[in-house]
Amino acid sequence: MKPAVVIGAGLTGLSAAHTLAGAGYAVTVYEREYVVGGHARSETFCDVPYEPHGAHIFHTTDREVWELVSALVEMLPYRHRVVTDLRGEFFSWPLQLDELHRLDEWGRIQDELAALPGDRDATNFETWCVSQMGVTLYELFIEGYTGKQWGLPGSKLSAALGPKRVELRRDGNRDLFRDPYQGWPARGYGALAEALAGDCEVVLGRPVTVHDLPYVAPRGAPVIVTAALDDFFDQRHGPLDWRGVSTAAHWLPEVVFSQPTMVVNRPSPDVPYTRTIETKHALGDSSTPGTMVMHEFPGAPAKHYPVLDADGANRLAHQRYEYDLATYDRNPLAAAGRLAHYTYINMDQAMREGFNVAERCSGQQ
Repeated sequence: MKPAVVIGAGLTGLSAAHTLAGAGYAVTVYEREYVVGGHARSETFCDVPYEPHGAHIFHTTDREVWELVSALVEMLPYRHRVVTDLRGEFFSWPLQLDELHRLDEWGRIQDELAALPGDRDATNFETWCVSQMGVTLYELFIEGYTGKQWGLPGSKLSAALGPKRVELRRDGNRDLFRDPYQGWPARGYGALAEALAGDCEVVLGRPVTVHDLPYVAPRGAPVIVTAALDDFFDQRHGPLDWRGVSTAAHWLPEVVFSQPTMVVNRPSPDVPYTRTIETKHALGDSSTPGTMVMHEFPGAPAKHYPVLDADGANRLAHQRYEYDLATYDRNPLAAAGRLAHYTYINMDQAMREGFNVAERCSGQQ
């Protein structure tokens, strides 16, 4: 069997490994942690799921990806809803126009909405949001959350963050995602990761950089890198700018549900965390007491979100690492996934990237 190496055992890397193994490769996956699944991995406490790295919801328009996931693990029917806690009242997120009349500022909001320009102002994230919903709604629901989440004002962030995160709805659809295929794995994302690993050799607790390739990959064997490229290249061009989160888990033994939805956004600058997460909602209607609520705090030294600054400096810094990857000549190297591409993508997109890059690599042999 022909050898292949995958660096990183998140959903992207394991999807690539699954595809390569199906094409007849002897695949070895290297993972720096001692578990597979990456940031998506969930855990349980007294049979109640919780997510140490924040909420992860599987949703997709990609039928092929959905059918594979559904064949590997049982998927519970779950459609994700989010609310924002503003001064003790809950409002749907994305914002629904028909709920906003409850706000004391409703008259001013109406005037601002009537005066909106026809086009979005893509100067930065703040101008993009304001041109969609006006200053008042931005200040109430987004400004404080953004400052906490990114450690930067919206004026310093790229407008590219807007379309995936911000919407003012008028249609009454309170699901966060509109995708036709949505669900949550009955046994958590760790079960999905382990199913993808299949017949591959998996080495845990083993970080791999470019300097390790002569020892882990035969010359000429394809290597798929899903790790952050600044880590893979030992930060030879300096570290990239990332924003991480940390979570604190709160077990409530006598409580069935602590909050109305799985995720509650907390935009107030007086609250140190950005949101609370109660993954138990994904299990459906459960009357069993006991729930776990995660408080998510921004600013941790972890690589969860690339920082897309308004002037694009971080993206340019990443391109230097992409050049190093493309010009490495001992093995054909390919990047895939959120970390390696320095971009935010959903889980279905991460898996699709793994499938696609593996197919390209196997076609080159």
